[in-house]
Amino acid sequence: MDERSPAPRRRKRLTEEREREILDAAFDLVAEVGYEQATLDEVARRTRASTATLYRQWENKPRLVITAMMARKYPPLPPVDTGDLRSDLVALARLMPPPHPVGAPTLGIWQAVTADPQLAQALRDVLLAPYLDALRTILDRHVEDGTIRPDNPALQHAEMFLLGTFFVKKLFTGTEADADQLIAAIDALLLPALTTGP
Repeated sequence: MDERSPAPRRRKRLTEEREREILDAAFDLVAEVGYEQATLDEVARRTRASTATLYRQWENKPRLVITAMMARKYPPLPPVDTGDLRSDLVALARLMPPPHPVGAPTLGIWQAVTADPQLAQALRDVLLAPYLDALRTILDRHVEDGTIRPDNPALQHAEMFLLGTFFVKKLFTGTEADADQLIAAIDALLLPALTTGP
């Protein structure tokens, strides 16, 4: 099946119950057969939906699967505003989504993402965007209060630092990153870079 999305169409809103049913079916299918083998045709068959409905609502398989993973595995991100730069970064680090939550199927997402540009884009747009938006909000707030200089070059690399530290550790060490390791890296590298003097 060609999983590329067709021309954009106006979406017809699904009910919350129907959306949850489809997301649950997509998650369960990928947990059973892996990301590569899952198809929108099979999700449609299991939920008695049309593939056109799935495309209208989620555009393509990667976006549907990532949305299903978010709905099942990751809670909504609360606002982060402690009034202190380090405390904000620590709070965000503790909220970062673990790449492979204990007891939850990995769905084959992390193995497939390097070879599937649409999946990588969906991962950024759906899973990672809330955390990057939260980081940008934190940094902008502390630029405004004078904690960070507006011309500090570290501002341009903070997002890559946050994601790289958290998601690449397994590639280099074979072990999962956790919040404490991310906080240690923030204290050693990111925080000094953000607060360095002229």
